[in-house]
Amino acid sequence: MIVGIDVGGTNTDVAILEEGKFLTESFRTSEVLQNFSDFIKKNFGDAHAVGIGLAVWFVDGKAVKAPNLPVIPAIELDIPFILDNDANCFAYFSAKSLNFRHLLGVTVGTGIGGGIVADGRVYRGRGAAGEIGHTYVGGDKRCKCGGRGHLEAYFGGWSLRSIKELIESGEIYGMAEFTLFCQSIANAVMILNPEAVAIGGRIGGRLDERLVGEGVGRYLPDEIDVVIKTVKDDYAVAKGAALLALDAISQNQP
Repeated sequence: MIVGIDVGGTNTDVAILEEGKFLTESFRTSEVLQNFSDFIKKNFGDAHAVGIGLAVWFVDGKAVKAPNLPVIPAIELDIPFILDNDANCFAYFSAKSLNFRHLLGVTVGTGIGGGIVADGRVYRGRGAAGEIGHTYVGGDKRCKCGGRGHLEAYFGGWSLRSIKELIESGEIYGMAEFTLFCQSIANAVMILNPEAVAIGGRIGGRLDERLVGEGVGRYLPDEIDVVIKTVKDDYAVAKGAALLALDAISQNQP
C-alpha cells in the first residue's frame, strides 16, 4: 500500500494506491495540520511508503515558504516518505495519465501552483521551479506571499472569492483576471515549449478547456502549438504524490 497526501490550503486529500487502484478520501486541512505526523501514523501507519504534496516552496531541499498554509508541518515518520511541492505532484500525475513527456501543470485552488515535467521527470531547478502563481503580471496588488502584482493576487480562490460562481456563469472568461491567467500560461509555454499544459485543482479543473486553450493561443505565435487539458480529478495531487513515492522506493530496491 502506497499513500499519497495532498495538503492544500483548504482540503487535505488522500489517495491510497493498492494493487494498481486508487481509493480516495478527504479531510479539512485545519483539522489535521497541527499534528500531521500523528494523523499519518494513526490512519496510514502500515503503508509501505507515503508521498506528501505540500503547497510549499522548496529551495535546496528545504521548505522555505507556505503562502497558503498557516504552518509548514514538521514530519517524523517510521516509514519511508517523500515531500514535494503539490503542483509537482499534479504535473507528474497529469503527464502519466495523459501520456505526455513534456508538460506544464497548473493548479488553481486556494492559490495557483505550477509544476514542470521534462522528458518524463519532474524538473525542480533548485526546488521552486514552476511557481507560475508568483510571477509578476503587473499592478501593485498584495499577494499572500508578501510580494506585489503576482498572478495569484488576481486569479484564484483567495483573490476572487466568488470564482466558482463566476466559472459556472461563464462570466470569468470575459474578465481581465482570466486574461492575465492565459497570458501567464502563454509566457510559460514560450519558455518551456511543452507538449501540453494540464490545468487542475478544485477551481482549475472546472475551467472550460476550449476557452482556456483559445485564451492562451491568442498570445502564442502560430508556429507554437500546445495541447491544453483540464484534469477534472480533485485527487490528482494526492495520486501524483503516491506515484512519486512508488517511484522512490522502486529505485531504492536492489
